[in-house]
Amino acid sequence: MFFFCFNPQGSAPAHRIDPAGIIKRLMPYAPPDKSGYLADAENSLLVQCLHWNTARSRLEPVPFHHGPSDTTAASWARLDNRDELAKKLDIDSAELARCCDTELILQSYLKWGEACVDHLIGDFVFVIHDRRNSRVFCGRDQMGVRPLYYFSLDNLFVCATSLAAFRHLKGVTLEIDSQWVAEYLVQLSMSFDRTPYSGIKKLPPAHSLTVTAERTELRQYFQLSAEPELKLKDSREYVIAYREQMEEAIRCRLDSDYPIGSELSGGIDSSTITAFAARFLEQPNKQLHTFGFAFAELEPRYIMAVAQACRLHNNHIVAAREAESEKVRKRSLALLGYPVEHGTATLHEPFYHLAEQIGIRTLLSGFGGDEFGTTIHGYLVPMGMAVQGRYRELFNTLPGNPLYRLLRLLKLEWRRRKTNNFSCFGQIADNGFVDAYKSRWPHRVVRDELAVRYGLEERYFEDARFDTGYTDLKKFTLEKRWQPFMPTRMENCSLMAAGRRIDYRWPLLDLRLVRLFLSIPSQENIYRGMGRYLHRRAIDGVVPQLVAWKQGKDMGMVTGQREDSWRPLLDLDVSELHPALEEYIDTELLRRQVKQLPSLGNGPGDNRRFQLTRNISSAIKLSAWFKHLETGEGLS
Repeated sequence: MFFFCFNPQGSAPAHRIDPAGIIKRLMPYAPPDKSGYLADAENSLLVQCLHWNTARSRLEPVPFHHGPSDTTAASWARLDNRDELAKKLDIDSAELARCCDTELILQSYLKWGEACVDHLIGDFVFVIHDRRNSRVFCGRDQMGVRPLYYFSLDNLFVCATSLAAFRHLKGVTLEIDSQWVAEYLVQLSMSFDRTPYSGIKKLPPAHSLTVTAERTELRQYFQLSAEPELKLKDSREYVIAYREQMEEAIRCRLDSDYPIGSELSGGIDSSTITAFAARFLEQPNKQLHTFGFAFAELEPRYIMAVAQACRLHNNHIVAAREAESEKVRKRSLALLGYPVEHGTATLHEPFYHLAEQIGIRTLLSGFGGDEFGTTIHGYLVPMGMAVQGRYRELFNTLPGNPLYRLLRLLKLEWRRRKTNNFSCFGQIADNGFVDAYKSRWPHRVVRDELAVRYGLEERYFEDARFDTGYTDLKKFTLEKRWQPFMPTRMENCSLMAAGRRIDYRWPLLDLRLVRLFLSIPSQENIYRGMGRYLHRRAIDGVVPQLVAWKQGKDMGMVTGQREDSWRPLLDLDVSELHPALEEYIDTELLRRQVKQLPSLGNGPGDNRRFQLTRNISSAIKLSAWFKHLETGEGLS
């Protein structure tokens, strides 16, 4: 992780900043294994700190300075194409073994300039200070795994891997963005480039940033696309190509000198990661630990099916929910510098805590499969076939015997005609999704005038439309699945896990695998009503049949701690919330909702408890954040 402060004009010294204080803000809980800084007496300060994960990382200079070019770099990076880069940069294998990822990034910059980002594959953010050319260059990976925030004025540029590092900086005002707060109250705040602070921006995924005395230029260097379509001889070859790339995506993320952790829910995505990781590790019964929740009645069965098939001895099942505890809330504010936007980041805190105690420094996740790769949206393919008049293919894709397939085809064709080529139909949207949103909106606590000012209702119900009007799986994936919630989840989780010295990794969001998935014909993802068909065939024989061919994601009735997770919210005294919240929240309505919460049911179709729980939780988090900014409360 790193922090960089720079005066582009070079005419006045940079503001005096204590490097030790910056390191404390970047890593407030787990002190770095190595840290350092480089200060230019005239106009810059670069601070970097890291936790070791490999023998190579122990050799990394922090920051990295290249004397001949007078160029300095720092990164939070894990490159997947090191061998390929080494060949392009004429680095032999012996030298590569000693070469850290920051050095490879810097060498790439020295060879290709700002086009270096076109040659990098992996999880990375970096900053390069090119003194000779009076230029600062920053880059972020294509999928946005790790965050980079920045503040820019004529005579001051600051960037850091956590918003917490911007606290108490002279020249940087942490002004709360009122629109962000209003959006947060209705779960619309996640963004590719905005932050909760008006003057601080987030470098979007697949973007670079150049800062000189004359300009600050943001450039998108990559965009996901479904073109060109891959054309292979038969279906079997697509499965082979997909499996080979998936295996590489998992294998290259097992590089660690410490035990490996893998999230395991019993679902197809996390089970895939765990089973293949076990296959690739020399001693999986010693090297691999799994972490799962037992909040639904069937989860333990599927988790243990994978553990037993892979002969894994170290399986950790968590039954207590800690996400809403004050301790975790304070921890998240210190690590992120603002309220958690994606709840998974704090929900998984028990995993991080256990992993830290075991000595794990790499945690694998199956996140990204639903959206890319394994995709849960194969149902769009038959709809697309109907629109295109590909009835023979459609007949062979539908489930059942020939008679039932014919009847299903006729029903689908009737629906196509009735809905004008499905333009006003969505498989998920019309199956309770829109109704759920409609039932929740009246219970919002954000003030009506703010909802009108920022157009929140229109945006809220646009989210509810979800798959309405889509019949092209790839178009839907690119437009509706590649959304801010994806990098936001990874940003939040990466920072929370880093607070325990853990490096989060997402194999199913490997850029090469995502690009391959988008190039494979969509019909490979469904057959006879069985979705995720490409992925299921690729994992057959490695992931247990019970999991690999399980229809749907249902894990049975929710039980135990998770069902009662709302009870601690009853302790809220609305009068003790930060007074600034009056500007954003109808506090009288919130007070009534706290009293109403215990009497509500949680039956099918009743979303009131869900929405009220969200409202109260959001208010508590915002209040804690406001107090944190005023007093430093919550800092370790």
